[in-house]
Amino acid sequence: MNTTYTFRATTYDEDGEVSTDVEHIFTTEDFLPDVLYHFKSFLQGAGYNYVSGVYAEKNDGNEVGEE
Repeated sequence: MNTTYTFRATTYDEDGEVSTDVEHIFTTEDFLPDVLYHFKSFLQGAGYNYVSGVYAEKNDGNEVGEE
């Protein structure tokens, strides 16, 4: 099964006008490392260039990264 994800960030200036609009859309076969990789890419595109990795902790305590 494929799922399409959309991550979006919009910033506004002092007058309430849109100053930046970042949108990251991707489709994956629900493979968690893909989702984490694309979330990191979205964060970097939104200006958080210092983010070098995104990880999720599973219920059993194991971490999953954007392998």
